[in-house]
Parts: sequence; C-alpha cells; structure tokens
Amino acid sequence: MNSLHKLCTPRKSVFDPQKRDTVLDLTDLVDDRIDAEEFFTENFITEGMKTLLKHGFMRLEGKTDQGLFKLKQAMGGGKTHNLLALGLLAKHPEYRQKVLGSFYESDPSLGPVKVIAFTGRESDAPLGIWGSLAEQLGKKDHFKDCYSPLQAPGQKAWENLFAGETVLILLDELPPYFENARSRSIGNSDLAQVTATALSNLLVAIGRPSCSRVCLVITDLAAAYQRGSSYISAVLKDFEAETTRSAMSLEPVRLNSDELYHILRTRIFQSLPAEGDINEVAQGYAKAIRAAKQMAITSESPEEFANRITSSYPFHPGIRDLYARFRENQGFQQTRGLIRLMRIVAARLWNTGEAKDSYLIAAHDLDLNDQETRAEIGQINNTLDNAIAHDIASEGSAVAENMDANLGTRDATDACKLLLMSSLANVPNAVLGLSIPELVAYLCEPGRDLSRLKSDVLEKLSTAAWYLHSTRDGKLFFKNVQNLIAKLEGLVKTYQDEQAVKELRERLDELFKPTNRWCYQKVQILPPVDDIELKQDDATLVITEPYPGSALRPELQKFYDQVQWKNRIAYLTGTKDTYDTLIDVGKRLKAIQHILNELQADKIPDNDPQMVQAGDLSDRTRQNFHSAVRETFTTLWYPTEDGLRSTDFAMKFEGNKYSGEQQIIDTLKEKMKFTDEVSGDTFRKKCEQRLLTQQSMPWSEIKRRAATNPKWQWHRPDALDQLKDDCVFRDVWREDGGFVDKGPFPQPKTVVSVQEQTRDDDSGRVQLRVTATHGDTVYWEVGSSATTASAKLDGSQLETGELEVSFLAVDSKGVHETGEPYTWRNRITLKHKIFQSNNDKQMELRAAPAATIHYTTDGSDPKVAGATYEGVFTIPKDAPLVQAYAQRNGIESQVERIPISWDRDEDVKVDPSLPVTWRRRQQTASTKETYELLGRLKKAKVMAVGLTVTIGGEAGTKEWIELNMFEEKHVDPELIEESLEALRKIQAEGQVKIEVRALHFAAGQDLLDWVEDAKTTLQPNEVKQ
Repeated sequence: MNSLHKLCTPRKSVFDPQKRDTVLDLTDLVDDRIDAEEFFTENFITEGMKTLLKHGFMRLEGKTDQGLFKLKQAMGGGKTHNLLALGLLAKHPEYRQKVLGSFYESDPSLGPVKVIAFTGRESDAPLGIWGSLAEQLGKKDHFKDCYSPLQAPGQKAWENLFAGETVLILLDELPPYFENARSRSIGNSDLAQVTATALSNLLVAIGRPSCSRVCLVITDLAAAYQRGSSYISAVLKDFEAETTRSAMSLEPVRLNSDELYHILRTRIFQSLPAEGDINEVAQGYAKAIRAAKQMAITSESPEEFANRITSSYPFHPGIRDLYARFRENQGFQQTRGLIRLMRIVAARLWNTGEAKDSYLIAAHDLDLNDQETRAEIGQINNTLDNAIAHDIASEGSAVAENMDANLGTRDATDACKLLLMSSLANVPNAVLGLSIPELVAYLCEPGRDLSRLKSDVLEKLSTAAWYLHSTRDGKLFFKNVQNLIAKLEGLVKTYQDEQAVKELRERLDELFKPTNRWCYQKVQILPPVDDIELKQDDATLVITEPYPGSALRPELQKFYDQVQWKNRIAYLTGTKDTYDTLIDVGKRLKAIQHILNELQADKIPDNDPQMVQAGDLSDRTRQNFHSAVRETFTTLWYPTEDGLRSTDFAMKFEGNKYSGEQQIIDTLKEKMKFTDEVSGDTFRKKCEQRLLTQQSMPWSEIKRRAATNPKWQWHRPDALDQLKDDCVFRDVWREDGGFVDKGPFPQPKTVVSVQEQTRDDDSGRVQLRVTATHGDTVYWEVGSSATTASAKLDGSQLETGELEVSFLAVDSKGVHETGEPYTWRNRITLKHKIFQSNNDKQMELRAAPAATIHYTTDGSDPKVAGATYEGVFTIPKDAPLVQAYAQRNGIESQVERIPISWDRDEDVKVDPSLPVTWRRRQQTASTKETYELLGRLKKAKVMAVGLTVTIGGEAGTKEWIELNMFEEKHVDPELIEESLEALRKIQAEGQVKIEVRALHFAAGQDLLDWVEDAKTTLQPNEVKQ
C-alpha cells in the first residue's frame, strides 16, 4: 500500500500562500485579469455548474426562452466561481469545446459574447447599476436622463439598450448593495427602492423578443443578508407576475454529495493514482476498521467505509461529515473556506514529509500549532482558542500533547483534533461532538494500535482536559466553558495542605475505624506526636506519614521509648516518599465532594451530563485515593518483647470495600501479636505465667501489666475480665476486695443444705430433705446447735413439727474440715374459722406450729396494737376485717387479712384492686397438661407459689428428676419454662408434671377472671388478700 506522497502530486499553487488566498470576483473577469487556461485546469464541473453552462449558452444562442438564472448558496459556496466559469466561456470561445464538450455541443458560429457584470461590493457606483452596465456596453449615454437625479430606467429603455445584442449579464452579491443603498435618499425614496425598480424593469425587458439572446445570472445571499435579499425576492416576484416566467434556481455545489471531494481533488491535486491503488488503500483502512470492530470499540462497517474511501480519496471520508456540521456558521465561506483549509493541510503534509507516512488527508492532520491553520479555525469558530491552547495544542504543553509524549503516540492529539472539528458548529440546534465508536472509526488507519485507545487515551483524556464536555447521549465535544475537571483543578490549587490532611483523616477513619473494637479501640490519623494519647485499657492505632528507609520516624520511636503503656500502640506507616501524592489526593477528594454538594444543592438530576461526569470523577478520585493509600501505608509497627517490630502491610480492597480493622487483626494474628483464643485453660495459663505471677494480686495490677508488657498479646478488650469472671465462677480463681487469688486453695468445709419437700399447714409438720456437701454424715438437734453428740440422721429425710432444727455435716474421712452448724427454721401458718353464735359472728384462730397470736378488729396493725388471742372471740358488729399474726422465738407468720362479710357468710369477698393469693393446689399429670397450665399462667400474668417439678418416675421410666422450691417462693411462668428446658436436657424421658401450692395474682380482678374462666368457686380460707 503506497503513501500519499507516492500516489498524489499537489498543484504548485497549493504551496504558494498568495495564490492560496486569492479570491477572484467579477471585476477580475470584466478587466480580463483571469487566466482562463489556469482557471479551467483547476475547475470541476458540478451538476449545478453543468446546468448553468448548458442553459446559459442555449440562451445566448437563442435556443430557449429561459433567460434568467438565480444562484443561491451561502457565502463561499461557489456562486461567484460559477459566474466566472460562464463568463470566461462566453468571452473565450476556444475553451468551449474542451469544457462543454462532454455534455453540450455549443454553436460554433457563436463568437465571443459581450459580458457585463456588477458586484454589490461596488457600493459607490455613481451612476447606479444601470449606468455601470450601460458603460460596459459602451452606451453610457443611453441612460443619461436617469443619472441626475438617479432614477430607474423603464422597461423600454432596457429593451432598447440590449436590442439585437448577444449579452451575458452577471449580477453578484447584490444583497449587501441593497442594504447599503437603503441609507441613500433619492427624493421621497431611497437608492435601494430605485434599484429594485430598475432591476424589475430589466428582468421584464429580458423576456421580450428583442432581448432573446440576453442572459442574466443573479446570485443571492439570503442567509447572510436577509433584508437585502428581500429586494431580490421582490424583483423576481414582480418578474414572474409580469411574464408568467420564473428564474431557474440553481445550487452551485451539492454539499452533501461527492462533488465536494471532486472539487477538492481538482483544485488541490495535479495528478491522482489509478483505481487499483485507491482500492488498496481503501482495503487497508477496512482491515483497520475490522480489527476495531472485533475489539468492540466501533460499529462502523468495514465494507461501507472502504466504499466511502474510494469516493473521497485522497481525503478521509470523515472530512465531509465534519464539514457539514459547521459550514452554516456565520461568516464561514463554505466550499471556498474548506478548499483553503485543505490546501494548508496538504501543503504541510508534503512540506514536513508526513505525506510519506500517510495514506489519506484526514481532519486530524490539522497542525494547530501552525498560526495559519489556527487562523482558519478561528474563521470557522473563534471561541475555542482556550480549549485548543490548554487541551489540544500548545507547542507540546497541552494536555493531549503531554499524554502523547508519555505514551509515545499521537492518539490523544488526533482524537482531540477530531473532537474539535466536530465542535466548531455555532448555529442553533447544531450537532456537536462524536461518540466513542464514531471517534474510533475516524481514527482507524493502517498501523495505528487502537487496543489501548479507550482505556489509556479517551478515559484519561476525560479526566485531564478542561474544556471537554459530554452530551446526554455520551458524545464528547469541546466548548468554551471550563468543565468539572477544570473546576476541580482550580479548587485543588486553592486548598492548603492542612485542609487536605483534614479530608484524609476523615477518609482514613472510614477505612480503619474500629467497629468491633477487638484489636484496637482507638485510631489517630496523621497526628502531631504531642497529640498522641494512650490509655491503659485502649489499644491505639496511629497512622502516620511515611518515612523513607527501614527505620521508624525518630520522633515516633522516641515517643514509644518514653511512654508508659508500651503495649497499647501500633504504627501504620510506610517507607516510600509518597506523602505529597497523598496530600494531592486529599485535596482532590475535598474538591470533588465540594462539586457534588454544589450540584446537589442546585438540584441537578442524576442523569445530567455534569452530574454523571461528577460521579465518574468521584469514583476515579476514590480509586486514586485507594491506590495512594495502598502505596503509602505499607508497614505496620507493633510492640514486642524486643521493642517495636515491623511487618509488611498490603492493603486489600474488594471493589470499593475495605476493612482496615480486620486486616490489622489478620496481620497481627499472623505475627502472633493478636489472639482470639481467649477462653479455656490455655489463655488462663498464659495470664498466670505473664500477668498473674503471684499467688494473690490486685486485679488493677494485672490490667496494668497487660497494658505495659509488650510480650502480652492483644485481644478483645473484655477478654481479661471475662477470664476472671469465668475462673471465679469455676472456683479456679477467687476474688476478694479487688484482689484475685489463683490458688491453690484449702479444701472447702462441710455444708448442710435443707429442702422442704412437703408441709402440712394445718399441723405445721414438714418433710425435709437434708443433704451434706463435702461430708457424709449429718447430725441434728432441737433446742441448741447440733454437735457430733447429737442425733445422727438416718438417710436424707426428716419429718418434724419443731420451729427450729440444727444440722451439722461431718466428713468421716477427715478430708474436709467440719463447717458451722446450719439452723433450719419452720414457718408459722395461721388458720381461722368464722361461725355464727346467735346473732354474733365469732372467730377461732389457730397457729401451726403452736405460737402466740395477736389480732385486731379495727384494721390497725396487729404487730403494734394487737390483742393476745386467748380463745374464740366475738367479732364486733360491722368490723370490716380482722388482721392477725403469730410469733414464737423470733419467728413470725405473715399478717393474715381476713375480710368480714356481714351480708352472706358463705360468700368469699375479693377486692378487685388489691393483690391476692389463691391457695388452691394446681397439679398436672402429663407434659401436655403442664404446658397448657403454663400457657394460662403466662397469659394471665400469674406467679406460681411453692413449685414442685417432676420429670419421669412413672411406670416404664425408671429414672426421674425432681425440683422442689420453698413453699412461698414466687416464680414467673416464663422462668419455669426456661428451667424445664434445662431439666429436660438432663432427663429427656418421662412425663413433665408440676404441682403449685398457690397462685399469686397482681390484682383481685385477675383472680375473679381466672375463676370464671375455670368455672370454679372460691372457698373460704383459700383466698389471702
């Protein structure tokens, strides 16, 4: 595949700046200053020009009635060039066959044609348009009566001027002439109106038979001069009304067709290669497109792209597409402007030798460091100078140039130049920018490596360029407004290092904040040494700036050497000099957060390009932060028996998630500095060997040693306290007055435990179960403390009605010292009976065991004002209640509150608002009945009193377990269920049965509801309130 330099030869005029800038007009034609040979050598006949030449000569040869032609296109679109082509052929018959021969056979008898012309740039024509045209025909005096004052010649005057003549009239750029003529007054009108009248008369005259060989071509500039163009429209409208004919409207160049490439080829190149060479180039580009498509970075069709190259060669097909975007810009000279720009590009490619390495002339071949090229771009759009200078081209210092210098390519600069060309349009509703697949397609060329284009170029460019923006659909374009990148960079420059440190502290705190608090309980980030604070019970992680070399920063080492709590600090630092990078990242974190806060305050929607870009910037900045942190904090220093020791610390991020606390734990665990094995004998033995080194020590001293001894491992902060509680619970250690004793301990003394199994409240007799702990023999005594001379208990059961019984446990083997005697005390229960005696109510009281009874009938406290009961007594009339209690040898019963009903003796009265105890036994015979009863108790919020639990023991189940409680013990049913759960783990087989001696209700109404629900009746003496 051959290069441009080998296949194409530019015209010499391309390299001549003066000829490159030469713009011909009608005065050059009239004054014969145009080289016709040179003109037609560089001329390409478009469809519009072909139509004009054909029908123009048919008119001059008298073969058609169509004598008026209008060329309509923007400035620089080829209108004047078409006029010059027709005028030169009219004046020079010798070129007609060469130029027209392929599409029109001109009449050989037609010789040179008179050509008269007027350009609207001659705003100072003293005799008006009519005088100028007449003067060029040599008939100046024909309109002598219309010169002073200026007045419009009539239709006949125009007919007489051209009668019998073969004349070509060319009128160019009249709209600006009309706009200027409006300021020149003529009588009650102005020159513009007079000129319009004159032209209307001229057009009508041309339609008369006497002017059948007069051809008039007029151009319009409606887009640039709307007011001036309106006069031309009015003139043409009058012409149509007068003659029922119209002007043939022509477009000199079809800008969306391949004519543009033909014009460029003809005007710029002297010779071009054969079709085979062009096809080879096209296939080379198709191959590059195909490779990009396989990488999924473009959607362009290789075959279609190759076909477009065969039509556009030697120009890249993207030129026409990009040109179409800005050709309507105000002041841009369309085809003329593009020809001039492409001449500059071609001249540079050949002058620099780059044509030897290029295969097509592309839009990104612009040299924006060249002042002539910059000037041409400024003619198209002069608002993007800052974007060019900062982002694209500035003698090697622009963003794209720096990227290319680092990457060793020109991808960034070429991409930016393409994006610039796609951003030049400044008309309303203009299409701006290129999508990444479009950009990739434009950059595809043989030999260019596109594999890193998206990641290494475009993504980085979007985070570095200041004037690069994106549309909602993701197209990139340049604008003369700084983007968020520029704003971010501006904010970064305004921040001080202290602000960056503050931001870093907040971000690092998120990464290393102790949440479980197992390893360290406090983190201090980038603190001055004087601000580091250590406490006995808190391990502190200090994150400090890196220090090059293998040692710790001297002031931190000195701090450690002098501190008391040597086992309460660790340093996370590094050895690389990356602190400045970290500070810069801190500033960027603060800046992007500031930008996000502003956008959110302005209620910018999430799908807005600015918000999307801010989100992307935030993500990238966070990634850069993670990268900087990972590179900076690479060393962990921790206390050991030999002083501070360092280990490598490699931060491991999972996505954007990171737990610094867990990684510190893992690192220290690997180095045996942290342990999570804080239960069992191993941890206890470690503690006894290193901390609890004496038989008995203050617990505070043990905690102090853990904080000061670097040999001691780190662990959960509550591990020592839990160890102490567990050891004390298991009697491995003992605690007394803040001291902990680790043993060995003397054997415990014997102890007696007594349980009431059953009690007869009528007689006061109790069945006791007596158990000796650390002993095997029990002695019992009544009236004094038991001794070995007292009665020996046979078995474990004792039935007694005594108020007090003393027990003594003895170890017959002598291993355990005999403990103190234990005195069991019975309870006194009161019973009463109310009966009728004539018209009185009488009461009998009885205590079991026997004791002295005191009572009152007026509601007062019987302990204070009670009379001594000596026998049955009469209850005073209308006494509401009797209160009584019994006592003997310092043992007292509860105060019995006995309501007296004077209505019906058989009724049991319950106060709904006061607590009440219902002394009726509740028994169950199966597991099902037990849990049903407990369910009712929980629902009614009733306490069980005097509970006995039995599991097993029935027929078929040999084993059993029984739980007896003090007969006045109140138990919540939920606790009963919890106890059953534990007991059933011990005794899994057998039915669960319970017996409850009484039920205690929080209010009397609850008892009444229970009784009603149970369909039972309260009996006298079973309700205590």
